[in-house]
Amino acid sequence: MNKIVKKRLEANFKKSMHYLTLVFNDFFILALIFLFGALMFWYAQNIKKWPSKLWFYSPLLALIWTITLGLGNFASLLQRADEQFLFNQDKNMKEYFRPLYSHSMILPTILILLVSGLLFPFATTRAGLSITSFIWIVAGLLESKMVQFKLIVRSFYFNKHNYYNFWLFMAINYVLLVITIATNSYSYLYTCLMLLCWTLVPYLPQGHAFNWYKAIEYEERRQDLLDSFYSMFTDVPDKKVKISRRKYLDFLISHKNQTPNTFLYQRSLLRDPEYSNLLIRMSLFSILLSWTLQDCKWATGLGALVIFLTLYQLIPLGTVYEHNMMYHVMPIERKTRNRDLARVLQKGMLIEWVLIAVGLIIFSPEKLYAALGAIGLLIFTFALLYAYLPVRIENLFKKIRY
Repeated sequence: MNKIVKKRLEANFKKSMHYLTLVFNDFFILALIFLFGALMFWYAQNIKKWPSKLWFYSPLLALIWTITLGLGNFASLLQRADEQFLFNQDKNMKEYFRPLYSHSMILPTILILLVSGLLFPFATTRAGLSITSFIWIVAGLLESKMVQFKLIVRSFYFNKHNYYNFWLFMAINYVLLVITIATNSYSYLYTCLMLLCWTLVPYLPQGHAFNWYKAIEYEERRQDLLDSFYSMFTDVPDKKVKISRRKYLDFLISHKNQTPNTFLYQRSLLRDPEYSNLLIRMSLFSILLSWTLQDCKWATGLGALVIFLTLYQLIPLGTVYEHNMMYHVMPIERKTRNRDLARVLQKGMLIEWVLIAVGLIIFSPEKLYAALGAIGLLIFTFALLYAYLPVRIENLFKKIRY
């Protein structure tokens, strides 16, 4: 079992490093530097103005820490074939999981320390936490994460009782954190309680048989979540794309003057996560930039960059059905597909412009200049849609080989 888990850790490390180098590219690093710098500048300027020891500071700190605690899942690295080839290794699964605890704790530890470092000035100067209490709470959070992982592994067996429920675990931690922050002087009790739980979890009654189906499904959900993050920045061949109807977006689907191509393209745009998530996250990213920068000039320039990058990545939507045999068998007019694709993308980009413009006007202190910036973005968007887009679509369909 040690050899198996070592090989899987090495393979997982290579895969993670491959995708992380693509995720943290030059553009993303530059965007993070701008975003983090703007956020820290806003944080440093405004924390001095906030009143001290308001009643909602304790629940707010507890909520932020609880959300951070919920990030990061246990990486079992199990595979679907294990239920056939390792089904007789139930007694050795404890040995298999042992090195995976420390591996799974890497990301949660980084996140807890990073978020706690950001919260430190607010917690000590405004919420009234002492430095000692703050350190005890951070240590307790790390121990709580280890308790969570042990409960997850415990739940992989056929037990009489279900030892782990995510929402219940988070709710208990939230209540304990609120009480700990409010009392302040007894913060070490939270750490001691988590340490006691970590010690007692291995002594909980455990079934002899390992539930391979449950454990593998958990790992597949974890992998799918991780691949969804990677797919925001690059293509992930292993990711299983699940196309599903999103009723809350049905109002965006037009039923007038539709052609078969526009019918297909607009539904792909709204229901294929590769394209719909791209449109949503780029819009939210631009709004977040407007909120952190609070400078209409910078926000307008970066908004134009976001609009261009979104359109550039949405253009391959036109190739979704090109290699589908039924698309060519059906009596669909293919000569108008350039115009039909342009119509659908124009609608999507105008929706993104509306969201970016609203965020720009709301978060910019100079409303007049922000409104002018929004008009400038609209002109830029029209220039892309009616000058750049038709040329790119034509080149796109010329390169297709059947």
